[in-house]
Amino acid sequence: MTKKSIACGSIGLIATVLGFLGKAFYRDYIHSNAINDWGIEGFLPSYFYVAGFSLLLLIKPAKYPVVIISMVTLASVLFEFRQYFSTGFFDLKDVLASIAGGVTAFIILKAVERKY
Repeated sequence: MTKKSIACGSIGLIATVLGFLGKAFYRDYIHSNAINDWGIEGFLPSYFYVAGFSLLLLIKPAKYPVVIISMVTLASVLFEFRQYFSTGFFDLKDVLASIAGGVTAFIILKAVERKY
């Protein structure tokens, strides 16, 4: 494994764990205490999951890492649309959070590439 793949994987793991914590604990805490966090609890997991999974998939060196990040982001956005057709629920904030997570993963990838 290269230093680049270890860095991407480590950051991806941290982001994925933050997404899990946001979904499992932060969201419940906000809802149970009726705290207004301006909807952050709703899109926080989508943002961290997309960034995290994108970077985790880059542990194995890839020829086109931007394609991997794009595919993870697209899959998350398509999941939101599928959710609309199956349950009638659509959240634009989740779509925007997924796109922001993909952009963040790309920025992190470029920063790691510059360093290594």
